[in-house]
Amino acid sequence: MSGVFITRGMTVSIPAGGLSLSIGDDGNPTASSLTLHVHYDVCPTWLDLASCHLAAAEQSKVARVAAWQSDDQDVRAATLERECESSMQAIMAAGIAIESFYLALRDKTNIDKETIQRWRTKRTARHKQIAEVLRRAFSLQPRPTVVLRGNLQQVFKFRDLAVHPSGDTTAPVLHPELQTGVEWRFAVFRADNARPLVHAARGIIHELVTKGSSATPEIARYVDGLRNLLAPQFSVELTEGGSPEAA
Repeated sequence: MSGVFITRGMTVSIPAGGLSLSIGDDGNPTASSLTLHVHYDVCPTWLDLASCHLAAAEQSKVARVAAWQSDDQDVRAATLERECESSMQAIMAAGIAIESFYLALRDKTNIDKETIQRWRTKRTARHKQIAEVLRRAFSLQPRPTVVLRGNLQQVFKFRDLAVHPSGDTTAPVLHPELQTGVEWRFAVFRADNARPLVHAARGIIHELVTKGSSATPEIARYVDGLRNLLAPQFSVELTEGGSPEAA
């Protein structure tokens, strides 16, 4: 390997034993070796992807509204499918952004391995695990923790619907905008549902990295770096997006 390419957003560290230096009898160095470990934080990447897919979902919604003014069934279907696809991707990206944020913080908190194993054994809901880690990482009080847990529950409820699809046939559900029966995914994965979920994910991370009180110096260093990476995204005003509707 002819060197290591370091880019913005990467953390560089030297592992234990990664630096060695040999000194000759004359006191001059004779040989040396350096091993680097690197980590690329994908939280900003997934937040950006969530925003991009949400923008595509919003555009597809506009096209779908126009298409359903006509009688062309193929155009109707195409716009409905595109809105569904973009909304699904936006919601999944929002969930992954929170996951990456949580995993970067988990080992920096005082969560012991026994607790993590107990969560796995009892299959503790993901949103509860994440809420507990974030509570400890930012020393959150009970009331903000309850709000945080509720927002996370919504994001991961819809994220799980996307990543754990069922192969069963089900009764059609009413599309709340079209007022016609559709397969449930077309009612769930639409722009009006993706919007509040993406904004919730961005809002959670934004509030914690800009206003949160880091529990340890290690967490504070990580948050400082992440805040700088997210600055371009956070410069865009966060607006309220309402509440998602389940089928």
